Amino acid sequence: MSKSFWVPLVVSFASIIILYLIGFIAEIESLMFKLSLSYTEISLLPILIGIILGILSERMMKLKIKAD
Repeated sequence: MSKSFWVPLVVSFASIIILYLIGFIAEIESLMFKLSLSYTEISLLPILIGIILGILSERMMKLKIKAD
């Protein structure tokens, strides 16, 4: 697969993992992933930010390719 597919995907997943890690370390409720026997609670904010960063990185790559 091409570079234009992998870079936004890696940026997206890396930002999601980093934000969940920051939420876990700093105990920020809006960035945490909680898992227990009775329920699972997932914050959607890191996922939304990851998707936005993936889209932005894809657009930046397309603009750079057009400029060259």
